[in-house]
Amino acid sequence: MDNIAVASQKGGPGKTTTTVNLAAGLALTGARVLVVDIEPQAQAGIALGERLQGADVAKSLGLRLQQAAQGVPTSVADIVIDCSHLLEHRRGEGRLCLLASEQATMANAQHILHAAGLEKVHVLRTLLDELDGDFDYAVFDTPPAVQALNGVALAASDFALTLCMPKHATVEGAVTMRSTIRHVTERTNGLADPKYLGALLNMSSPQREWSLEEIEVRNLMVDTHLAPFVTDIRQDTRISRSYSTGMPAVLGFARHAPGKQYARFLQEVMDRMDLPEDEWEIAPSADEMLAAAEESKAAKEKTVA
Repeated sequence: MDNIAVASQKGGPGKTTTTVNLAAGLALTGARVLVVDIEPQAQAGIALGERLQGADVAKSLGLRLQQAAQGVPTSVADIVIDCSHLLEHRRGEGRLCLLASEQATMANAQHILHAAGLEKVHVLRTLLDELDGDFDYAVFDTPPAVQALNGVALAASDFALTLCMPKHATVEGAVTMRSTIRHVTERTNGLADPKYLGALLNMSSPQREWSLEEIEVRNLMVDTHLAPFVTDIRQDTRISRSYSTGMPAVLGFARHAPGKQYARFLQEVMDRMDLPEDEWEIAPSADEMLAAAEESKAAKEKTVA
């Protein structure tokens, strides 16, 4: 099972929507996919139509992390929630499942793991090991900032990617997260070594509507060596509506712009997982894209004349 973490140093760039759409897209290819919600706000579960309440709180991944961190023998096999009904009437025979979060139990897990330090950094990977034969991929929705839950998620990851928005502060956060990902090996004494896959620009605008800030952000993502994906995800109300209805946009709007963008992004992720970094296709800077557009426009005008 390949474990992929979607991580960000700051909140709000779209980790949850990226996580569930990446996972659902993988399931559409026929893969068996597990979404692992390590975020106390439990948003990945909501985005898949699942909310733990009442007696169902006993199914929270947070409880199992608490037990594991305290040395209590535990398992997650019995709390996997099958969300494969979301794939009905779509091609392929994939599977989409969830390990769900709940605010109070995951917050308690955060405190216990923080106190335990590096000694318990591998609790999530150990819990997921028993599911290794049941799934092809696990995709982690992680909390913002560098904290114990984030560290546990990265220590369980084989691959990790980060996100930016067309805001300057998100680039700084992405650079910090890239550095964090690349230092996981030494911080876990060589027990974990996630491969950094790059940065996704989320909530972007069409080129004709770029603000000065978006131009600068696109340039910075290249200049700071974030390895931006060629595909960016445009701001679209259909994506936010998909979150509220519990149907990822890559499923609900598969033939429309959001679904197609997530499908292209998924292909890039899979390519980067298989290829060495020096063979990745990297997004051009905004300056390069604008210059190419001007050249194309001038060539067309010359042809018409």
